[in-house]
Amino acid sequence: MTIKKIYLPEAMENEKFDYGFMNTDVIVQLDNEDKFVANFIAIKKLVEDIETDWKTKKNPSKKYYWSRNMVIVKSLKKKELLPMIEYMIDEGDFQLVFEKL
Repeated sequence: MTIKKIYLPEAMENEKFDYGFMNTDVIVQLDNEDKFVANFIAIKKLVEDIETDWKTKKNPSKKYYWSRNMVIVKSLKKKELLPMIEYMIDEGDFQLVFEKL
């Protein structure tokens, strides 16, 4: 498997963003044209989301944070995502993390 292209929301590629404070789906297109998706979230954004979520829930049994296919990273810059995803492919984690579109 070889990565052909990584897709991020178009707005992220056209404007200045705080890539260390984001949450977005990342789409990976492989050389065979198959596309896969997973949710990537920056650690700072995750911590804020969890704290906000817990503050709004009064029932202690609901104070958990769950997400399917979530990858926690320091930054969502495309140049930093590429080596991470290539490593997932090499290690066999890609199929566990990403869902085929």
